Formats: sequence, C-alpha cells, structure tokens
Amino acid sequence: MSRLWTRTLGALLSLVTLLVVAAPFGVSWYLADLRRHVSGQRDTPVTRVDPADLRRFAETAGRLPGRAAPVVVAYHDIRPHGDDPAATAPAGREHYVVTPEAFDAQLTALGSAGYRTISSAQYVDYLRGGSVPARSVYLTFDDGTRGLWAYADPILKRHRMVAASYLITGQVDTHRPYYLSWAEISRMSRSGRWDFQAHTHDLHTRVQTAPGQLGSPLTHRRWEPATGTRESLAAYRQRLTADFDAMFTAFTAHQLPRPRLFAYPFSEIGDVTTDPEAAAFSRDLIAARFVGALTNKSLAPEPSSRRSAADGQVERAEVYATTGAAELVSAVVERTAVPAVVTDPFARAWDWRDQHGEPMTELSPLTAGRFTTDSPRRAYGTLLAYASADWTGYTADATVRGLRTDGGTVTLLVGVNGDATVSVRVAYGRVALLRAGRVVAEAALTPAAGHRIAVTVRDGETVARVDGGPVLRVVTPTGPGATGGLAVAIDDAQGRPHPSVAALTVTTIG
Repeated sequence: MSRLWTRTLGALLSLVTLLVVAAPFGVSWYLADLRRHVSGQRDTPVTRVDPADLRRFAETAGRLPGRAAPVVVAYHDIRPHGDDPAATAPAGREHYVVTPEAFDAQLTALGSAGYRTISSAQYVDYLRGGSVPARSVYLTFDDGTRGLWAYADPILKRHRMVAASYLITGQVDTHRPYYLSWAEISRMSRSGRWDFQAHTHDLHTRVQTAPGQLGSPLTHRRWEPATGTRESLAAYRQRLTADFDAMFTAFTAHQLPRPRLFAYPFSEIGDVTTDPEAAAFSRDLIAARFVGALTNKSLAPEPSSRRSAADGQVERAEVYATTGAAELVSAVVERTAVPAVVTDPFARAWDWRDQHGEPMTELSPLTAGRFTTDSPRRAYGTLLAYASADWTGYTADATVRGLRTDGGTVTLLVGVNGDATVSVRVAYGRVALLRAGRVVAEAALTPAAGHRIAVTVRDGETVARVDGGPVLRVVTPTGPGATGGLAVAIDDAQGRPHPSVAALTVTTIG
C-alpha cells in the first residue's frame, strides 16, 4: 500500500512539474494565437477643433428641424496613412482611408451641429415607417477593415457613438492585417457600439462583363472568353443566390444577427442598358432579402428617404481621405430633410444644383436672365435636391418675367426626382402641363412678358393655375415613390436677356 501511494504521489508530482514547466509555453502560445486574431487597439489623441468652427457648425445646422430623416454617411477605413505596410489598401483605394485625427474631428463637428448616431436597427425601423429619431446620422463602413477595430472603435467610444460595418464575409480573417478577423468582430459586437450588415460574401471584385469591359459580378453576368458569350441567366441567378446564402451562413456561424441592410459593392446598382435581366434579378433578390440597399452614386439624388427606399437605393454622403470636418457637416446638412416651406429660395446659391447635379455657384441664369457661356441656351436648377425628397402637400408660387413673342420658356418642375414629376411650361401666351415629356393639358394666356404661376402638389394630383386663370390638372401616382421637390428650367435659343424667375416661394398646404 505504501509503495502504491509512493508511486501515485510521484506521478502527481511529475504531472505538476510538467504543468509548471509547460504553462509559460501554453500561455505564450495562447497569447500569440490571440495576437494573430485580435490586433491591438490604438487610443489616439483627441483632435482639437477650433471653437469658432464648432459654433459655425451649430449655426449651419441651426435652421434645420430637430427631427428629420436620418442621413447615411459612408466610410471605408480608419487608420494613419502608412500605418502598417502590410495593411495597405488595395491599389486605388488609399483615397478612402481617413486618419484617426480627421475621424475624431468629424465626429466632434457632427455632435456640435446637433447630430446623434443611430444603429442599423433604428434605421430599419425608420425605413419601415417607424418614428423618426432626433436629428441623426447613420455611420456605415464598407468592406470590414481592421482599422475599424484598431482605430475607429476607441474614437466611437470616446464620443459615445455607434456605427455599422458592412462585411465582405468571404474576406474576414484573410489578408491580415487588412481585413477584420471574426474574433475582432465578436468583440466589436459585444461592445454595443457596432452592428454588422451585408456587402456580399465574395462579390466585391471586378470581372470581365463584355470584351474590354469590367464590372461588378453582383449586377452583371460574367463574360466567358473561351466561348465568346455571356454567362447564362440561369447560371448568374444560381451564382448570386449561392453567394447570398454563404453570406447569411457566415453571419449565423459567428453568432451575428441576420443582416437587414445591404451595400452595393462599388455602388454599382446594375446596368439596365447592357444587361437588364441581370440588373432586374439582382435588385429583386436584394429587395426580397433586405429592408434597404445603400449606394454612394445614383443618377438622381436618392437621399435617406422613404421615396429612395421604395426605389431600391439610398444614397450616402461619402467620406474621403481629403474630406474635412466642415465639408462633412455641409454634406450632412444638405441631406437633412426639411419641410416644404421656403420663403427665400434664392438667398443661397449652394441650395441649388445645376443640370449636372453639381452645386451652383451663382443664380443669375435663373434670376437675371444671364445664361453662361457653357450653357448659352438653357439654365436649370434644382432647389434642395436632397432635403426635399419626401415633399408632398405643397404649393410653389413663382413670378416669371422676360417672355417674348419670338421664343423663350420658363418651366416649373414639381415632384422632382420622384415618380410623379410634372412640368408647368409657360411661354408667351401659352401654358402647358407635361407628364413624362408629354403634354397632358394646355391653355391660352393673355399675351404678356410676365405671369404668376401657382402649382399645388398633393399625393395623387398636381394642379396648376397661371394668373388665377383656368385650372390645369393631372393625376399622378401615389405612395412613397411619388414625392419630390422643385426645379426651374429656362430655355431660350433666340433673344437676350432671357426669361427669368423674379420671385419664388414654397408653402405647405393642409
């Protein structure tokens, strides 16, 4: 018995000795493995923003309503330029890398302007008709880069703000340290500062879509050089469905909630000209599986509004390496919805966008009949292109002047960028109501150089009257896709000075 006990005790002592000797190696292995999957965080210094600038940010946003549709902001990576050679962005993507100092200043500026951040769940609730939160921004980060964990997360914590990362799930844990790891994503999720949404599983790339052309494999069928044909529609549908299934599986496998929002890779929403079948299928697939889809580029302003959501895309304010705090605040303010009440629309040129969608620098082509050398026959401007997306139930009242017998027209467009755009075109002695470029109603006017135009827009109907004369009426679509703002177009190929708008107001109707 004594001998057995001695042998047992010896074995236990040997095991304890082995554990003591091996423990440092085990801990070392564990820590090394942890470092491979969880990189360190960098608590960067607070960026000082000039108090005068902060007051200006507050004043800039001061004319906005306290509650408005959330503005969506698009980032990519946050890290110092040249931080880690191994984490260098892919070629051509460095201009999307925002430094921690700039990011900190931007969040300070947004807070000073009265904006707060919201989560994806809050944004989804808004898109589904829920109550609008206080003036807010929804911060989104495409691709899922490590800089979000290493640099952005401590800054969000400092500002008590939240954000969403749109993951390319097939890239997570690859090309380290450029992309996030699942271990880092888990920690970010547990912090309560982050949620995670969809950016495809493995379709964030460029492929040949036609001879000599590259495009997104999400919204285009692949070109098969060996056969000289495009991928079949059946194969394309199967490929997209499989990618989305793999993405959802990855979210589930790593205990993340199912994503409810989608961001288009490269903001390519589909080419309805060259591949309409692919464009239609991808849009339908996304609409069936997500509450909303985001892009950074659209043919017309598609801000955060229910009209845009119904159209299958929401346009974000994109942040670049060169974007300053003041520039970001201006972009967010421009996209903040306002009610249909404008008493002095010509007070600020930057409230208008020209026919190319660029901010106008002067309004004399609209208000003084002085066309530019770049556009000698036409002037065009959209008022509050982003902020008016959900307008309906309003009256635009305009006074026009300078009409001549030899030509020239002034057109007031309402419901702009929506499904119910109507044009009221006034010429010397004539007024016409147009829908989709076709005249639907017209009337003679008392010949005069000037007239007063009143256009009332309701859900399902637009009514126009010139100088209090006969009513011209047209039925329009209803619903969230039928809202929109106001534009002015002046066309004149003949005389000078050209016709112009002497006065304009917008008022809400009951």
